[in-house]
Amino acid sequence: MARTQTPTVSVILPTYNRPALVQEAIASVLAQTWTDFECIVIDDGSTADTARALQPLAEAGHIRYTRQENAGLAAARNHGLRLARGALITFLDDDDLYQPEKLAKQVAYFKAHPETQLLHCCFSKFDETGRDLGLRDTTWFQGWLYPEILAHWGMLMATPCVMARRAVFDTVGGFDESFKAAEDLDMWRRIARHAPFHVLPESLVRIRQQAVSMSSDKTHAAAHFQIMLDKAFADDPSLSPALRKRAQAAMYTNVAHNLLGAGGPAEMRLARQHARTALRLRPFSGPAWAGWAASWLPAGWRAGLAGLLRRLRFRQPPV
Repeated sequence: MARTQTPTVSVILPTYNRPALVQEAIASVLAQTWTDFECIVIDDGSTADTARALQPLAEAGHIRYTRQENAGLAAARNHGLRLARGALITFLDDDDLYQPEKLAKQVAYFKAHPETQLLHCCFSKFDETGRDLGLRDTTWFQGWLYPEILAHWGMLMATPCVMARRAVFDTVGGFDESFKAAEDLDMWRRIARHAPFHVLPESLVRIRQQAVSMSSDKTHAAAHFQIMLDKAFADDPSLSPALRKRAQAAMYTNVAHNLLGAGGPAEMRLARQHARTALRLRPFSGPAWAGWAASWLPAGWRAGLAGLLRRLRFRQPPV
């Protein structure tokens, strides 16, 4: 497939030691119905297996492959931003997939709405067996969201769903490379200060949920999110103490809820700790009290309750 020197879209795809999965991700990019794009794969210091796996795609001109010393996801995305030639920028993680119309529908929206700076879409999740885990409806994220975006933790945007004009990143800068996680949330709140968000209310991305990393991610999530919130409030002294309390309480409540489904005793102790932190900030928070109470239920009851709530919240089909 021939590529132009100035493509409309640059797809930035960081990868680290996932040669099989990244090939699936790239295949979903190459299957796009919109073909005026470049796919920039940033290898974040993988072993030689990744380079060998991707060499044929690079030699055929299907991807632009570059390798950097291991520096983390934020640094890899920033490397991609420096290399990107497209006026529109979008991202894909190496274990996730685009639906075939993803680029076409987002590019069409930008053409129809030239004032748009950032556009995103809903997404679905699937597990390692391919089982559908339901739709994530992120349509709340539209319009002028700052500073309310800091207090919204019930559903978060997925990075592969976002497409933005290159000029946006020129204005707000790159991803914060000091972050080990939540660098995407930091980016979205920074953009939200400058521009309204637009949304396509349909699922154009499939996000893979990998069990191997889920427990660790949930256990350490609050620490990463707190760093992001601390930076956000330090950046903008005009934000009120009341908003800070509400944002922190919502974050700790959400992290506590996410620990409930399949966690053991250690995770339940952590869930109660997070719920108590939320209640110190907002003593009459019903969701925080509910999370604290649910953490005392037997594991089977918690799993069943979490499954029911997940199906209701994420439009997940019955098992």
